[in-house]
Amino acid sequence: MSSYNNSVSTTKDYLKYLYSIGFNKSKYLTDDDVINICDKVGVFKFKGYVKEVKHLSIKNIDDALVMYFFDKYFSKILFDLTSRIETRLKSILINECYKRTNNHFFYLVNKNHKWSNYNIDVPTIKNWEILRNPISQREAYSHYILFYLQNYSFSDNKNKYLQNTTLINVDDTKYNYPPFKYLVESATLGSIISFIRSLKIGSTNVYIQVAGNFGLGGNNVFLNYLKRLNEIRNRVAHGGRIFNRTFRSATGIGKYRAFRKNIDNHKSLDIYLFLFYMLNELEEYKDINEFKKVKVKNLFTEFKKDYVTNIDSLGLLGKIEKTDFENIEKIIFSKMSR
Repeated sequence: MSSYNNSVSTTKDYLKYLYSIGFNKSKYLTDDDVINICDKVGVFKFKGYVKEVKHLSIKNIDDALVMYFFDKYFSKILFDLTSRIETRLKSILINECYKRTNNHFFYLVNKNHKWSNYNIDVPTIKNWEILRNPISQREAYSHYILFYLQNYSFSDNKNKYLQNTTLINVDDTKYNYPPFKYLVESATLGSIISFIRSLKIGSTNVYIQVAGNFGLGGNNVFLNYLKRLNEIRNRVAHGGRIFNRTFRSATGIGKYRAFRKNIDNHKSLDIYLFLFYMLNELEEYKDINEFKKVKVKNLFTEFKKDYVTNIDSLGLLGKIEKTDFENIEKIIFSKMSR
């Protein structure tokens, strides 16, 4: 293996390098503005957008900047969609479980899990650590987690709901385990998926019941959907590149299958369709052309008008000419779908 030999450079050095390989200067921003933006983005991250412009016959720094800001805007849209799906998953999970038990603490009972030695993930259960110090009463309204921790005792609930049962890995010296509906409300998406996969109540496989609410059976299709959802959520939550990346595959069902027929199944347009399918909102569109005309076109229209993005771009989106924007839009869309 060879050693790393790339030279150290500043943002200003990198911009000079781009100009030296044929990039045109911005038509709308000064070099200082471009450097300011790149300093906030980070040169390493910005290179992921520059890469898409390098192969073009005309290479504009504006194109790379607009790609970055579109990706940032698109990520916010995707995060909102994944959050809505997460809310739907939580509601379905609680309803399907509470149809079958009146025990708020059933999730702690070992026999109610398909997986042996089940563990609740740390980020979720950490919310319910036993209070060692009293909470200040100056707060006018305490969060429901704090309210629960201040007013309820797991030892009392354990005696009432969990006598003579074998429990999963429980540390009641550290955590004040709440009713299932409270735990789910504060749980991570990963934890929700874990509960869906593991829980069973009597002869009922909770995974199959939840999958049924999405028009899916008890096979691995729904599991791949959950894993894909988690992948998308993680990427947008951590600021990863989106529009020109590939994603985990998922089997098309119903309209989702028909709509994606001529789209690369691993690209971001496919995950956009996927999220609307999981929200049961693809039914509003008769075909993929209508979806593109309404949802995809509106995505670009709203992006260009977005106040926050225009501020972050130092006015670039407000200044850019219509023909220049439409050219960049075509490039972005091609990378989203192919």
